[in-house]
Amino acid sequence: MKYFLIALFALTARLATAQDSLLQARLKPLRGAIAPFSSFAKKDSLFLVCFWASTSDESMNELNAINANLEKWKSAVPFRMLGISEDEGKMVNRVRGIYNMNSWTFEVFTDIYGDLRRALYSNNLPQSMILFKNKIIYQQSGWTAGSENYLFQKLQAAHAGR
Repeated sequence: MKYFLIALFALTARLATAQDSLLQARLKPLRGAIAPFSSFAKKDSLFLVCFWASTSDESMNELNAINANLEKWKSAVPFRMLGISEDEGKMVNRVRGIYNMNSWTFEVFTDIYGDLRRALYSNNLPQSMILFKNKIIYQQSGWTAGSENYLFQKLQAAHAGR
């Protein structure tokens, strides 16, 4: 029983730390200063967070496919789409150009310090996550044509289950 309580305490402490690290993760918007994720996140918001890099063709294809459907999706389900670039160093300078070139209509941030990637345990590109109340409720790694529709189905289910 004593070992069970210790394990339960350790798990609870880890979850609380993960929650804090998510809210404190520093992001840089395309325009503006670096700010914590908590300043962009509303407590009860539904988020689609897509991690990408300018060097990943698969990431670019996924974001373009999502962007093509974004207005239709948002009219059916209220959610906030965040494209999180994992580019580092000089590659960060390419993010705004890629955003403009593709005419994306969602918000794009750079995770310069890797805070959000670590807080959400993201390690593959592209990786998409649906967050509700700052918790991951679904995640998918990689992209194939049509997999964005599966993401939308998961968004609908998350919205219905609120």
